Amino acid sequence: MEAEKYDKNSNPSLGYYPEPGWEWQKPKPKTYLVEHDLAKYARAWILNLVEFVHWLPFVPTFILSFIIFQHSSNLHLLLGSDIQVFLVLLSPLVQTFGGLMGITMHEYEGWQVVFFQNPLDTDFKIKDCNNEWLREVAYKLLFFLQGAGLLAFSLGVFGINKITLAFAAISAIIAFIGPQNPKATFYVNEQPVFPLSVSMSIVFIVNAVVNFFAYFHLFDTALATANLPIVLAGVAPALLMLGGVIEGVIAESTFNQWWHFIAVIFLNLGMIVQIYFFGLLW
Repeated sequence: MEAEKYDKNSNPSLGYYPEPGWEWQKPKPKTYLVEHDLAKYARAWILNLVEFVHWLPFVPTFILSFIIFQHSSNLHLLLGSDIQVFLVLLSPLVQTFGGLMGITMHEYEGWQVVFFQNPLDTDFKIKDCNNEWLREVAYKLLFFLQGAGLLAFSLGVFGINKITLAFAAISAIIAFIGPQNPKATFYVNEQPVFPLSVSMSIVFIVNAVVNFFAYFHLFDTALATANLPIVLAGVAPALLMLGGVIEGVIAESTFNQWWHFIAVIFLNLGMIVQIYFFGLLW
């Protein structure tokens, strides 16, 4: 008979954080960071800043959603139906709450971006490095919800018809049931980044492009009326995209926590810019 591969005496209350577990208490820098002279970027106060800016997007998101709700009648005249207004209002909420997938992963990791090791084929220890399989799961759910938010905005702007409904249905089906392999992973600084399935990647990229055009379609007239360059309509999605690239590619390949901080600053700026642009519509 094979020996049991689980410990019945495992402590269910044992956590990775220092006792007693106040929110500002962060785990010591992981072994990988110490061995590669990166522990100086993982001091508790730096990690607390990183965590703070991750929660911060909820503030501009709720403000933006309230502004859309407050001016729903104006937006109804511009878009054409209540369901379109609802979808535009829903978009930032879905995207920001989708970010909880990443926050969950970071909380598990002790808010340290470190070398990712797969526990499925190695002797993984959380004090040494980060969980690659957890990252893959978090990426899948994060991009699914981010894509749903992008799609909601596009449907709200372009309206609901046979073409947009077909596009939405195809996007949702592929994103939800598509295979998890092969991955679209590539290497930066000799580290694997972007562990997202090819099917999900294609759906997300296509929806991001459509969403980009939706911004121009919604804001071009308002920007022209305000004597502002129409190209500014792309600033908000560009900032959000830049933040995602910095976090997913640079922070997760250099393991410098300051890049992690900077990435989320761009995400926050993207939300703030949206508040300003929506204010031009009424």
